[in-house]
Amino acid sequence: MREVMIMLGAAGLGAAVMYLLDPDRGNRRRALIRDKVTKLNRQTQEAVSGKVHDMTNRAKGMLHEAKSAMEPDDTSTQHQRVRSASRVAGL
Repeated sequence: MREVMIMLGAAGLGAAVMYLLDPDRGNRRRALIRDKVTKLNRQTQEAVSGKVHDMTNRAKGMLHEAKSAMEPDDTSTQHQRVRSASRVAGL
């Protein structure tokens, strides 16, 4: 059984080599494969770059949220100052 699989694999490899090295259409076939691989590479890089950018922005947002949660809440103090300044000014 193993010998049969080796023979089938060798025949498949030989057919692929003949297909790509064909003197009439081999150049076009190789160019098409090269173009498809180049396109796939570009698409993969763009997708990964987009995901990295997204994850970076999400991490920055989480960091800012964590920092703001740790800071004391000064809004009530500011609100009291504005109210007292309004009373002094007679507004």
